[in-house]
Amino acid sequence: MAPSTLASATAIVYDLDGTLVRLDVDWNAVRENVTAALQSRGVETSGEDLWGLLSLGKETDNGALVESIIADHERTGAHNSTRLFLADAIPTSIPVGVCSLNCASAVHIALETHGLSERVSAMVGRDSLPEQKPHPEPLLSVIDELGADPAETVFIGDSKSDAETATRAGTKFVYVEALRRA
Repeated sequence: MAPSTLASATAIVYDLDGTLVRLDVDWNAVRENVTAALQSRGVETSGEDLWGLLSLGKETDNGALVESIIADHERTGAHNSTRLFLADAIPTSIPVGVCSLNCASAVHIALETHGLSERVSAMVGRDSLPEQKPHPEPLLSVIDELGADPAETVFIGDSKSDAETATRAGTKFVYVEALRRA
C-alpha cells in the first residue's frame, strides 16, 4: 500500500527526526536541563514529560527559556545527526517539504549537514508557527508553500502524532517503517 500511495502523490512532506535523520539528542538530559531551569525559577515540574514542560514553561512565562534549552540541544544534535535511508530516496520529480516538531534552526542544520537543503522546498519547525503538530496548520502551511493539494500530498512520519496531523490536514499518511519493509 505505501509504494502505491507514494506513486500517486503530487507532493511529499516528511517529518525530520526519525524519518530523514536521527538527531543525536539525549532527550532525558534535555528534560533534566529544562526541569532544573524551571525549578530554579520556582516552577513545580513533577511528573511532566518534555512536551509538558514546554507547555508549563509557556504557562509560567518561561517559554523562551525552555525553548532555548531544547533548541540548543536540537541544534547540537542536528550537527551530529545520522542520515537515515529515506534521505537517499527523496524524489526530485515532485515538490518536497519538511514538517517537524524540532526547532526550525535544527531542521535547517540537519538538512544542510546531510546535503538535503536543495531537495526540500518548504519547511516548518516547532517554532515557525503558533501551532504545533498534531494541529494541522504546520503541515498545511508546508503544503501551501509547495503549491500542493492536501488530498494529493503524502506525509511520511514515525509517530502517532504525525499520523494524527495528516488526518487533521486531509493528507495521506505513511509510516516510515512501512517504507523500510517495502
